[in-house]
Amino acid sequence: MAVIPDLAWTAPAPGPGPGVVVDTRLHVRRLRDVPLFLRTSLAVHRQAVRSPGARSVRLRAQPLARRFTTVSWWDDAEAARAFAHAEPHRSAMRSWRPRMDQADITWRPGVAGVAPEPAGPAATTP
Repeated sequence: MAVIPDLAWTAPAPGPGPGVVVDTRLHVRRLRDVPLFLRTSLAVHRQAVRSPGARSVRLRAQPLARRFTTVSWWDDAEAARAFAHAEPHRSAMRSWRPRMDQADITWRPGVAGVAPEPAGPAATTP
């Protein structure tokens, strides 16, 4: 299934050390909710880019499959938690959770100097 190009950002000078990576896999229950969810995702992406301790953020959207994947890389777990508890992320998670078939979050150590990639298919250009 076709996907749109990833929306990616990496800090000009990521912090030292491995940091922490947060992967999310989200599946919206209804196709009609996808446009609003994508709009919400873009607002949360903008928040992440401005958040202290953010090293990289990538959003992979597969709108027709109702599937969204994010991978974010942080200086430490405290920076990732501060982002998750700040607006608009906090309100987005509260309002969207009941409309999800899947909302999986995985934390893992990062690799120093290497921005992580999301799992799953990426958009390709012909």
